[in-house]
Amino acid sequence: MVGKVVVTGGSGRAGEYIISEFAAHGYDVYNVDSVPPRPGSPSNVAQWWDVDVTDFGEVVNALTGADAVVHMAAIPAPNKDAEHKLFRINMLANWNVLEAAEIHGIERICMASSVNAVGAGWGQKVYTPEYYPVDEAHPTRVEDAYSQSKWLGEEMGEAFVRRREGKVQIANMRFHALWDPETAKRHLLSGDKTSVGGRNAGGFWSWVGRHDAARACRMTIEKEFGGHEAFFINATDTTLEVPTMDAIEEVHPGVEIREPLPGFKSPLSVTKAEKLLGWVPVESWREGTVKDPEPNDAQPAPYKAQWTR
Repeated sequence: MVGKVVVTGGSGRAGEYIISEFAAHGYDVYNVDSVPPRPGSPSNVAQWWDVDVTDFGEVVNALTGADAVVHMAAIPAPNKDAEHKLFRINMLANWNVLEAAEIHGIERICMASSVNAVGAGWGQKVYTPEYYPVDEAHPTRVEDAYSQSKWLGEEMGEAFVRRREGKVQIANMRFHALWDPETAKRHLLSGDKTSVGGRNAGGFWSWVGRHDAARACRMTIEKEFGGHEAFFINATDTTLEVPTMDAIEEVHPGVEIREPLPGFKSPLSVTKAEKLLGWVPVESWREGTVKDPEPNDAQPAPYKAQWTR
């Protein structure tokens, strides 16, 4: 599938990778964001539209003529704003994009979710999974507003598929950390690779390269899987130099182990993405193979207003 793709939040840290990924594969890409791309950003290859994703009318206008949408615009972390504001913005943006896509008959939708959709990272209680490796069938126990917005975004994806059963497919991407080459290099040289408890355990010691994540987004648009699916999108290895089974034994002794996790293998399973999308993560901080965005001839795109405020 090659056509017009709208990326919300395309000026962001992952958005510029996603825009350059689609542009490199021949798509006509549009960046819908309230913030312009930074100077020199790969996102400048796309037309930028100044859009408030919490304004339904603006989102409907922005998605006009699109063949697919990748929805990344959101408050990206639980410590970025007050919980009530974070929840309102993230949930309203989800609804507006899904409803506007339905109005326009857009059949391919990719939405940012998070590993936090299972509730592990930011709740008040210590999170102990029911089994390892954790997969998409694992129960959710969210508490905080950010994790709620990600989990409920997945539920909304399921609901909007029911409204257009057989006519739309929606993917919710459970991204994790989203590293660029500089982050990976910093971790390699001076990062904490031995602490297994606390917040590190809440993140299952996992991560993903932004280039791999962008490629996964493109594959959700191009591959036929039907209906709604959530996918863990993370690297196959951990951020640790402690063997995974040793880390699990220290933090979660006695938890059921359903499959072996040799070496530094991530305890978050990407088998579903491999089977349904053909996506296999290739970036490695250990090997120094975390990539920059796909190259393009990006030039600052002139602003083109679609409406008058």
